[in-house]
Amino acid sequence: MVFKTAPTRQSTFLTSEDVVNYAIRVTAQSAPRFSSTTQDLTNYSLAGGGSVSVTKQAVADNSALVATVRVTYASSATAGVRVVWLYSQDGVNFDSVDDAVAQGNYYDLSFAPGATRQATLLIPLFAPYVQIVIINRDGTNAATVDLWTLFVAP
Repeated sequence: MVFKTAPTRQSTFLTSEDVVNYAIRVTAQSAPRFSSTTQDLTNYSLAGGGSVSVTKQAVADNSALVATVRVTYASSATAGVRVVWLYSQDGVNFDSVDDAVAQGNYYDLSFAPGATRQATLLIPLFAPYVQIVIINRDGTNAATVDLWTLFVAP
């Protein structure tokens, strides 16, 4: 284990006090930086069975994308929405939705007819481009979608 600052006690084993003190020092020295929040979708009407995609390009030093999705379901809705994130090295060729889901790169928002649900997702950046795909799993009823994003740098 490598310390930026030596533990407070001289011992072979770290005490809980050592761990807490170290965590406080590291946290104070390396608070994350956030980009400005962007509203990518505003009151977007997502057709029954439809999908919408938003592509974001990461800049140097970004380690994650935070996406907040708010969905208002129709009072007669029968299913919710799924948010899938896809990666690309060139901004053109993205992972397939099926493969992304198989890897666990998705989130199903909670669902109730007529309700509004919101979830904030932390998406790690493994490639220069990430595409957020919002899929309406209700084949008939539209849903209203808002999406906000921001980047996080260590």
